[in-house]
Amino acid sequence: MTQLQDDAQLQAIDVQIERSVFDAVSGSEARVLVVHRGRDVPTQDIGVTTRECIVMLTAVVRDTAPDRAADEIFERAHPVVMAFDAPGLLGVTEGPTDEPRAADVEGGVGVITVQYVFQYQTPTASL
Repeated sequence: MTQLQDDAQLQAIDVQIERSVFDAVSGSEARVLVVHRGRDVPTQDIGVTTRECIVMLTAVVRDTAPDRAADEIFERAHPVVMAFDAPGLLGVTEGPTDEPRAADVEGGVGVITVQYVFQYQTPTASL
């Protein structure tokens, strides 16, 4: 989240980074990128657990063309996510993109989610 918050390209188009889809939909910001977790699938070997964690980025956009505005957000966020590195991280791959959804909240809002798979290893006794 910190790298997305600090990204100059996302800041230039006034994207707010949040953790709650509910807060983003019920809020008033025009462009919000929500970072949240999906499923986490562990496989265990002796002394190590390899995990595949889904990290979802959901664009919540108030715009006359929310799909186009969401595309602009994802174009700028994608390289940041793909370049992420951390101890134990084996790699990041792009997953599916969900169909756009719309909600009738204060004039309308578009919601689109892109999934990423983070594969990482931990000792068996930790997350």
